[in-house]
Order: sequence, then structure tokens, then C-alpha cells
Amino acid sequence: MQLCVIKEKPDKKLNNEIDHFLDGQAFKTVFQSPSFFGFYKDVAYYEPIYLLARDKEGHLIGVLLAVIIREGNGILGFFSRRCVVYGGPIVKDDDATVLNLLLSKLNKAVRRKALFTQFRNFREWPNEIEELFAENGYVLRDRLNSLVELQKTAAVAAQFSPSRRRQLKKAMKAGAEVAEAQSLQEVDALYALLTKLYTDKVKKPLPTKQFFHHFYKTVVAVGAGTILLVWHDKQLIGGIVAPITKGYSISELYVVGLDQAFPDLYPSIVATWAAMDYGRRNGLLYFDFMGLGKPDVAYGVRDFKLRFGGSRVNYGRFAKRNYKLLYGIAELGYNVWRMKW
Repeated sequence: MQLCVIKEKPDKKLNNEIDHFLDGQAFKTVFQSPSFFGFYKDVAYYEPIYLLARDKEGHLIGVLLAVIIREGNGILGFFSRRCVVYGGPIVKDDDATVLNLLLSKLNKAVRRKALFTQFRNFREWPNEIEELFAENGYVLRDRLNSLVELQKTAAVAAQFSPSRRRQLKKAMKAGAEVAEAQSLQEVDALYALLTKLYTDKVKKPLPTKQFFHHFYKTVVAVGAGTILLVWHDKQLIGGIVAPITKGYSISELYVVGLDQAFPDLYPSIVATWAAMDYGRRNGLLYFDFMGLGKPDVAYGVRDFKLRFGGSRVNYGRFAKRNYKLLYGIAELGYNVWRMKW
């Protein structure tokens, strides 16, 4: 078996090989694709790493895309370093030997670069694979999510709660309109709404404007995502940033709506529905909310999301602390930072 580590953008031939491998896997996801590697590579403070496993004939049998993220330079960057794997690894037949090799290599590659490593699961792993993660130092923690089937009904809104359907109907009747982003200027306008939301309510770090620019210029440009905007009388009142796994799903990466300023237009609801409707019209199977929080912790957004219908799942997250003392200091600092806001 061969294993290679890639830190620079793969050439077109390798990109096509990885895409072909992913297309043949049951749990493929755009978050493990070359499109996302290239996207991350262009964004400041994002450092992607590809681990590729091959059999003795040289055929791909495992792919793991990880990204090291930090919040700027200096002390903030130092204490915010984390390694995140979205939806990976993707391993042929869930081969335990291949997966163990990928985990071991990732641990070595990032242990001095990230305070912790986290796998955000998009699937349920077999018990023997969960044990393999544990052997490599990872702890499985509960995390809820909701998946909405997009081809289940002729109109996706038929799965919504009665009150949600009434709100959507009222918003569209009042003149809410949806359109895909057509320029970086429109992306900037959406970013302004997100910045205010994350400063006033979410109180979590928001990527730089450059992140959204490159999502538009690289991910959207190749059909691996979309940015849908909600308008009323030529004013932007909401929107959603949504990665797309072709033939399978559309996901909520970032969503925002001026719900208080436009209470009769329900822009957050319209934005969420717009992504679902986009997915249904384009033959996708699921809308992925990308998280409902911890099951034993109150999470106000959970009720909002559950009223769109869907199936609740708990795939959890695997997490490993690479520097326990520094991680503790960083966690304390982060909580103080949130309290400040």
C-alpha cells in the first residue's frame, strides 16, 4: 500500500482521478473533493492537506482532505489552530487497514500544527471503525443533525410544519424574491449581513470576506455550490451559502436573514427553503442542515430547523486534543471572548 501527502493544488489529471474515485463511493461528499482543496488553498489562514492511499496496483482506495484553520496571525492565530475533516475519510469498502493508515498519518502531519483535530461525520460508522478511531486517540461526541429528503414530495414545502408553510406563502406573496448571486458585489452585501449576525447573535468567528469571494469564484464556478440571495424591492434581506455534492445533497454552510427588520418576509425561512427548492429542481436527494447542536444542550436554532421537516440523525464528531494544556487555555480564552461580545 502507498500513501502520499499533498499540500499543493493537484494537477488536472490527479483532480480527475480523485473525483472519479469519490463518484464511485457511497458516502462521497464535496467537502472531500479537489474543488474544496483548491478553494481552501486560496483562502488566508486555511491550510488544506490531502492524504491519498493507493493499492499495490496504484489505484486510489482512500482519500482524506483535512484543513488546518486559524483566526489570523499572532497569538490569536496560535491559540485558534485546529484541524477539521468534513465528511471524511472516504475509504473503499471501509477498509480498516487503509483507514488506520490515514488516521495515523494525519495525526503525525498535524500534531504540531493544530491544538485539536476534529472529524465532522456525515455518516454513521460501523462499530469496528469507531474502535479504530479510539485506538488512534479520538473520542466520539454526540452531535445532532437533520436531513430533509428533497424528492419525497412534489414540493419540498409539503414536508414543512403548517406554520412554516404559512410563513413561506406569506413571504412570497409579500414580494420576497430569490436569485443566485451574480457578482462579488452581491457576495459582499451578503457578507455584511453575516458579519452583523455573527457579531450580534452567533458570537463565533466568521471567515474573512476572502473566504466567500473564493467560494463564489472557485466552488460556485464549477457547480460545487451556490449562493442564493433573498431580495425585496431591490434590497438584500437574506441569503444562504450552500455547497453541493452532485447527485446527492445541498448543504447549509452559512445562512442569514433580516427577520426582525422584515418580519412579514421571513428572509431566513425563504433562504433555507430556496436552497431546498434548488436541490429538488436539480435532482439532489437531501438538504443537509450541517448541525443541530448537542442533544443535551439547549440550542435555539434547533427548533427553527426542525420545523422544515426532515430526519434527525446523530453521527457525532470524533475529536482528539493534540496539546491538552494549550487546548485548555485556548478554550478558556474563547469563552471569555464570547462573553465579551
